[in-house]
Amino acid sequence: MNEKQSLKEAARHGTSGQPLTAIHFITGAGTFYPDHFFVERHWHYPVEILKIARGTFTVEINLETYVLHPGDICFINSEELHCLEGNQQDTVHDAIIFHPHILEFSYPDEFQEQYAAPFLSHASSLPRLLTPGDTLYGTVASLFDRAAAIAEKEEEGWYFRVKLLLLEMFYELCIHKKMPAAKDLLSAAGKERTDRYKKIISYIEKHFMDKISLEDLAEEARVNSQYLCHFFREIAGISPIQYLIRFRIDRAREMLRDTTKSILEISLDCGFDNVSYFIRQFRKFTGQTPRQYRQAQKAPVSPPRNQ
Repeated sequence: MNEKQSLKEAARHGTSGQPLTAIHFITGAGTFYPDHFFVERHWHYPVEILKIARGTFTVEINLETYVLHPGDICFINSEELHCLEGNQQDTVHDAIIFHPHILEFSYPDEFQEQYAAPFLSHASSLPRLLTPGDTLYGTVASLFDRAAAIAEKEEEGWYFRVKLLLLEMFYELCIHKKMPAAKDLLSAAGKERTDRYKKIISYIEKHFMDKISLEDLAEEARVNSQYLCHFFREIAGISPIQYLIRFRIDRAREMLRDTTKSILEISLDCGFDNVSYFIRQFRKFTGQTPRQYRQAQKAPVSPPRNQ
């Protein structure tokens, strides 16, 4: 797991007054992503729009996988479970992330009633992909490129100009009938799997400092323990208990880096009631003891906004 990213992403995208951000990602030697771009499976309330400039990516949205090629535009709707991985070391892509309610109007005019309200109530959705062969691609790609360039510079008045461009993009998608019904993007069975997985992860993230058994997780997911293990391993590649331990270790890393608490205190705060077991697990996941890890850490480094 990327220790900078939890499943239910807590990062703020913009501010309350300007709930929007644009990020230009470059990977490869000398960048924040020297090996390749990778973001762990997660979800957040803001909408995310991606445009690929170089390389190919594999994106998973609600447990369904797609391959993105240069020029492709990918839309990730609010609260959709997703992860993104570059398939080469050297890739480039842009992302615009914004609170969906910036598309809303308080006055119930035609735009609000026909387009914005259905989208905000999750009756309609942004399309999954637009590729260079789509008839509307040129219009949407131009609007995205202009919005991303303005947002990344953040010059005076940038937010209002970007908001207008996003509204225009949204309108074009609506009038050209590119906004599918939400139920058409995800089957009932797919929604059940996604919701169950998110429920398990949310429970772990909320209660990781407490004693959690496999039975507790199964009860939360309303399935038996055997099915839970099979279901979870099929998605995550590890058992739910292994995921829990890994999550606790990630939280311990943060506390070792960002606090002066003792190793015993961190062990207890992260749900380990035996400090020796905590140290063994920490070494297993990181190759270092907690003390060695703390000594090796410098001030936290955040990824640059633009590269």
